[in-house]
Amino acid sequence: MFALALACTGFDIGVNDPDAQAPDPVWTTETFTQDAAPAVDVLFLVDGTGSMSEEQAALAAAASDFVTELQSRALDWQLGVASTDLTDNGVLYGDPWIVTPEHPDGVTALAEAFSAIGTGHVPPSTGLDAATLALRDSTGENRGFRRESAALQVVFVSDGDDQSGLVLGADPVGTFVDLLVGQAARSAQPARASAVVGDAPHGCDGAAGSANAGTRYLELAERTGGATASICSADFTGVAAALGELAARWPTRFGLHATPVEGTVTVEVDGVRVEPAAVDYVDPAVELSEPPAPDAEIRVHYRIAEAS
Repeated sequence: MFALALACTGFDIGVNDPDAQAPDPVWTTETFTQDAAPAVDVLFLVDGTGSMSEEQAALAAAASDFVTELQSRALDWQLGVASTDLTDNGVLYGDPWIVTPEHPDGVTALAEAFSAIGTGHVPPSTGLDAATLALRDSTGENRGFRRESAALQVVFVSDGDDQSGLVLGADPVGTFVDLLVGQAARSAQPARASAVVGDAPHGCDGAAGSANAGTRYLELAERTGGATASICSADFTGVAAALGELAARWPTRFGLHATPVEGTVTVEVDGVRVEPAAVDYVDPAVELSEPPAPDAEIRVHYRIAEAS
């Protein structure tokens, strides 16, 4: 008689042994809890030079779009507004300087912060430099805005291109990308930049005014996975929706500790059976078509594939 050693089970089974039995299949259930409300800090950098009156009016009118979008996604959000003028040192405008869901009238507070920027600032417009100072907050005047565990969205609103360099040096875009990478690493949450600026490559004219191409801002948004929109449009609803979608990255993928046998995976969300959108058998995980609600319990039951 000759024996075949099965490394995957640790059993030795005699090929000609009529009493030999293969090991019983192993089933397991893994339980996950969906995240609570994701936290996001949104920093607006608004151009305050003389050509921005129409654009600022449109932005202030859209304050309700931004607040409503964030509220509808059940996010733990904070909003701050600063100018692109480096002489402001990145200090947040408005009273309060941080708008939160607890504010009795966040729409009015945000609109007033947008309007408070005004159009009396002298060029150059240095949004990336100003945003850097706002996030560094060396003066302490922005205290409470940047939370350690929150995602970050920086939104630049300008009818011209960025002219930074005094703070960030010869490669402002690359250096600011590095800054966002550091912010993401610190918070373990995404950090992105979005741009509401003039269209590339030649700028634009529209209901909300005219603008030169915001080349640097657009490059930054592309490199960090942010949203972009034309500042010449008076409709900011698309910008608000994109911002809310980027801010609300609810998990839909849940990694498993073992590889399932194909066709054996069942999933329940708060006790209700759902069909997974996909099952990854290479990097074991289940992918759901819709993110479960905050704090929902996800139970994945499956048969464990035998190692080979």
